[in-house]
Amino acid sequence: MKHHLKIDSVFLKFKDKEILRGGYLEITNGEVVGILGRNGCGKSCFLKILIGHLQPQFCHIALNGLKVENLYSTKITINYLPQHEFHPKHLKVRDLVYYYDIDKVNFYNNYPFLKDFKDREFALLSGGMKRILEVLLLIESPAKFTILDEPFAHIMPIYVELVKEAIQRVKQRKGIIITDHQYRHILELSDKLHLLKEGIFHQIANKSELVEKGYISYNSI
Repeated sequence: MKHHLKIDSVFLKFKDKEILRGGYLEITNGEVVGILGRNGCGKSCFLKILIGHLQPQFCHIALNGLKVENLYSTKITINYLPQHEFHPKHLKVRDLVYYYDIDKVNFYNNYPFLKDFKDREFALLSGGMKRILEVLLLIESPAKFTILDEPFAHIMPIYVELVKEAIQRVKQRKGIIITDHQYRHILELSDKLHLLKEGIFHQIANKSELVEKGYISYNSI
């Protein structure tokens, strides 16, 4: 079944500073939508608006053509990976897999290195292991849409390709919105790409357009 999410006319400002000026994004399951932008451009604000953690001056959100006030009000519709660790420290890895309603057999078959940690409390994992676990839990969850804010930050290089492969595998059943300063990963993964600049979303077709918009230099192509 196809699920369609549309976010339109997002306006956000703090005092006299405009952060978002008519933000617009559409996604269906089977798609990875990438968002690029400089620090402070409003990417995280936009994502927090989607999950109801931040209230804009105006925003229209529709799920499968029906307006919704809060995507979290519908079970397993959307989940969100923030840039900081966020799981309860006392829970064990196996508890987290259970609470996300993930098939534990498939999970540990796909990520056998996590078997050694399944009875360990989250607080006792290394920083890098916490991050890769959180990224994989969100990716493998049954949510119809998953938001990944900087998923490649703070994970060990050996796991970067693993995360990319996981995203490509699960996107057939969910839509994924992803942002990261490591833009080459976003370019590789995205079916649709947006650049957020001066509060406006610009749809990007290729690297050359990122140069034209001033996001990367010509030498980066």
